[in-house]
Amino acid sequence: MIAEKIEENGSLSDLYNLAEKVVHKGKETDLGEFIDYSIPGPDKEFLYRFPWSINDNPVGWVEITDKCNIYCKGCYRNRMDGHKSLQDIKTEIDFMKKWRKVDAVYIAGGEPLIHPDIVEIVKYIDSIKLKPTIISNGQALTENMLRDLKTAGLTEISFHVDSGQIRKGWTGKDEVELIQLRQKFADLHHKVGGVKSNFNMTISKRNVEDVPKTVQWVLDNRGKVTGLTIITLRGGMLREGVDFFANGQKVEPSQKDLGYLSNEDISASYLKSHDVFRLLKTHFKDYDAGAYLGGTQSHTSIKWLVGLALCSGNKIVGSVGPAGMELFQSGHHWFKGNYSVGSKAPVGRSVFLLALVDKNVRKVFWKFLLQPWLFFRKFYGVSLAIIQPPDILPNGTIEMCDSCPDLTLYKGELVNSCRLDEVRLYGSLISRIVVKN
Repeated sequence: MIAEKIEENGSLSDLYNLAEKVVHKGKETDLGEFIDYSIPGPDKEFLYRFPWSINDNPVGWVEITDKCNIYCKGCYRNRMDGHKSLQDIKTEIDFMKKWRKVDAVYIAGGEPLIHPDIVEIVKYIDSIKLKPTIISNGQALTENMLRDLKTAGLTEISFHVDSGQIRKGWTGKDEVELIQLRQKFADLHHKVGGVKSNFNMTISKRNVEDVPKTVQWVLDNRGKVTGLTIITLRGGMLREGVDFFANGQKVEPSQKDLGYLSNEDISASYLKSHDVFRLLKTHFKDYDAGAYLGGTQSHTSIKWLVGLALCSGNKIVGSVGPAGMELFQSGHHWFKGNYSVGSKAPVGRSVFLLALVDKNVRKVFWKFLLQPWLFFRKFYGVSLAIIQPPDILPNGTIEMCDSCPDLTLYKGELVNSCRLDEVRLYGSLISRIVVKN
């Protein structure tokens, strides 16, 4: 059992070392054991590309603190500034509404639930007719807090739970063991009611085999959990022959400076969105993706891959296709003036209206007609999203998400939240140059 008693303000080097032991304690999985690579990967020709842009994007990413009460392997946020003031946070929210035309404000950090004004922040977002969503590790959540957040207008909490975390009572647990923690959060949400609960997890070859079990847990908790976001591990190796530059000057970042950098070559553990797509198709044959965001460098890259699985009982029976995704986004923009990250209302049988335009939904409708007993099981939708963070390409450039939804405001400018620490430390994003020997 790995020791886990590290104080919040203790040695960061201890946290990094412990995280390395936690994440790398097991053997890497042979992907061929769990993924059928004869399954075709996602094809952009048959997917809807989200039409988002810098000035017309459904997501307003607002970081209210950089303090946190746990540590996650690969975390890209240093603890430098502490909690932002309520007024500064309101200013950022107003900026997002004006310049991004957002549908939802993602309240992020650090750990937003430890901010003393979290209820007031949610209340303000709701008061200006936006959807407040909290990105949280859940460690500080209590029933009374959740009830207060619900009263304030909270739409959703997206819980980050995975085996790469240093979390009191759970350090060193694998993804299957962590289902107990996920269940605790899901049950609490169900008890309070009125606030959606989504989960996200970071994966590599070390925990990929547990992804299908986690998805099945989501399906078993129909009515309690609305979705799962699978994020592939991000990282870059620090080694001789690689130079970093910012503002034309050479810089020498360490893992303590930029959490996604590592002294160990873990690139062999990385997965791509195509791998995760095939993994889901291998274990849930009726799953499919409907929409995507590409990368900024390669025309083949898929950085966001989003599917809405249609379920009967605890089984996936089909998915909304690209036509349904496009109709929803276009319709929301037509009637509301912005694109959307999802409806407040749960997905029900009214989704069959999309069968008029969406062949994927039409297949599900015919399946229900031919198997009428499916009508007697609970019908619902589950969001299954795949996110592939920035890649450091062989030529030294960094591929980002096209039309990045997670841009955040820093000193009057929008910055990729996953690279904000580069700007905070060096005044600009860094460029990476591979020096050939």
